[in-house]
Amino acid sequence: MTVAVLGEALIDFIVGDDGAYRPHLGGSPYNVAIGLARQGISVSYLSPFSDDTFGDQLRDSLVREGVAVPQQRRSRWPTSLALVTIDDAGLPAYRLYREGIADKDASFEEIVASLPDDLQVFHTGSLAITPSQLPKIRKLFRLMYARGVIVSVDINIRLRASLDTKAYLDGVRSLLELADIVKASDEDIEALQLDPDPRRSAELAFAAMKTGLLVFTEGSGGAVVIGAHGSIGKCAYPIANVADTVGAGDTFHSAFLAALLRTDKLNKSVSEVSQGVLGDAVDFACAAAAINVSRKGCSPPTQAEVDAFIRSAAR
Repeated sequence: MTVAVLGEALIDFIVGDDGAYRPHLGGSPYNVAIGLARQGISVSYLSPFSDDTFGDQLRDSLVREGVAVPQQRRSRWPTSLALVTIDDAGLPAYRLYREGIADKDASFEEIVASLPDDLQVFHTGSLAITPSQLPKIRKLFRLMYARGVIVSVDINIRLRASLDTKAYLDGVRSLLELADIVKASDEDIEALQLDPDPRRSAELAFAAMKTGLLVFTEGSGGAVVIGAHGSIGKCAYPIANVADTVGAGDTFHSAFLAALLRTDKLNKSVSEVSQGVLGDAVDFACAAAAINVSRKGCSPPTQAEVDAFIRSAAR
């Protein structure tokens, strides 16, 4: 089984206590690829890297983690950047620099040529589903459907990622019916503006999917999976000292996918996965996210770390 990941790998400049910004390797799909690799899942990262120094660092980091990087061409466009500030609750806010950057510099044909032969899950989302990228993403989703490959999307909405907010949100909504697994945070659901009540809004997002699974995360409130047989939720694991929440959602989703893949229950009919399996996967993902927020920046745990944490944790 193999997962292919498409989307941004960028440099997060995160503000420190002294007011200085320091560079960290990041990007939601990039983090998901690392999270999957640390969980022992075979994973490929498909987007091109810049030929600049940051591109070298991002590519080398993935290779060290055991992520396959089939795209050998290096883009002459620069690596994307993000300025990240952290509030008193550890929540990040982003200012993005996304014009003329390397991870967008790939054609549909180039991406298809990089797909692994044993592909089971195709994952994307975040800044890869902004308006300029949608035609390519839709074509890829239709190809995955034709090939029987599961499509996973973390919508990870960043309103500053597009000057045309309406086109951006309309585009995200249009992808729901093309995906098998959609992950959305409470902030994402609020941005979609489907209903004032977050849970009701999540249910409406699932209804737009028509089938599959919607994974709705609520930070310290835990997470819920909504599917054809109803919903199942798990509480968050308590953490005494939260470093920050950077990459918590990426860690959650990579752990959720890994847990499902290890059961060998994840197939094209994802809506038929049992409630018990889904509940265990959500619980595992909540534990992985808890470990991540206890660390500075995005640092997904291994399967052994999550298993040990669950055994020792007291909710």
